[in-house]
Amino acid sequence: MGFCACPCCLIPKASFGILGLFRDMGDCVASLRSYSLARVNEARDFIYNWGHTVDSSKVQATLGQGLWVPIVVSLAS
Repeated sequence: MGFCACPCCLIPKASFGILGLFRDMGDCVASLRSYSLARVNEARDFIYNWGHTVDSSKVQATLGQGLWVPIVVSLAS
């Protein structure tokens, strides 16, 4: 599991005690997740080109905290 439960924001699990409160809404707005394709691509490079495992320290440090996973999804239209 990641450090955050919501895939849309970066509210840590430790803040679950304030869920639903006015302060919680402010935290959600202030911590909106911005997608970082560069981080994901760098983690994928460590895995596929350098042979690191998904749970290696290099990959974890690249992805940082949150629910980041080293995958890229491509939707065909």
